[in-house]
Amino acid sequence: MRWLAGLLALCLWVLPVQAEEKVDRLLRALQLDQVIDILQDEGTTLGADVQEVFLENKGGPVFLAEVERIYDAEFMHDQIRDVFQDTLTETQLDRAILFFESDLGQTITSLEISARAALADETIEEMAEDAYKNGDRSSETYRLVDEYIQINNLVDENVKNSISADFHFFRGMSQGIGADEEELLAQLLDQKDRITEDTETWLYSFFLLAYRPLEDAEMRENIAFSRTETGKAINHALFESFDRMFDVIYFQLGQAVAGVLKSSEL
Repeated sequence: MRWLAGLLALCLWVLPVQAEEKVDRLLRALQLDQVIDILQDEGTTLGADVQEVFLENKGGPVFLAEVERIYDAEFMHDQIRDVFQDTLTETQLDRAILFFESDLGQTITSLEISARAALADETIEEMAEDAYKNGDRSSETYRLVDEYIQINNLVDENVKNSISADFHFFRGMSQGIGADEEELLAQLLDQKDRITEDTETWLYSFFLLAYRPLEDAEMRENIAFSRTETGKAINHALFESFDRMFDVIYFQLGQAVAGVLKSSEL
């Protein structure tokens, strides 16, 4: 009996470890470290914009250092890792690893990361938007990108996450002054149509740029994976993890802005 109990305890200990290793393996296949590097660069740009718009550049290097602290790589990695570990089954992890470690999976991931980094350049971003707005909507490339965006519900999910992040930013800014959160949310929802339009433009510009090198057959395989239970689970885990992560980040950014404003009043 003691031997059986010991064996059972060993099995219960080994299984979670194996699952954790699979999560780490999947995140490596998704090139998460490179993604976080880009998010940190975008955070630096956002911090400069926030300082100009909300602080009239009064925050200085102290505020920018706080932005850098908020966009902590370890925190971002842990947020994403925790959601993947909590929401994905071992079977889903196995199938996702098989897809994203494949030549096609690595190509898709690398293309998305390269396009995201490229769009940091305003000239490239304008060119990508122009290619989307004035491109041939009847082309097979556009049709496949549109199908991919629709299947993964990317517009609605990104709009929801964007509004949530903005809500947490203004919550952080107004903390301690008794702001009406329902009114704040209502004001943000009033802007939903504009946010949706901007989101659509960015998503189509991004994916048309990122997936341009792919063959149609490769795009169809990418779409086919998105239709599977595993593809849907990965999509959900990504949105859930990024939503949680950015809600915290934007709340802290709002607090940092409020801190500078209070200091300037003293």
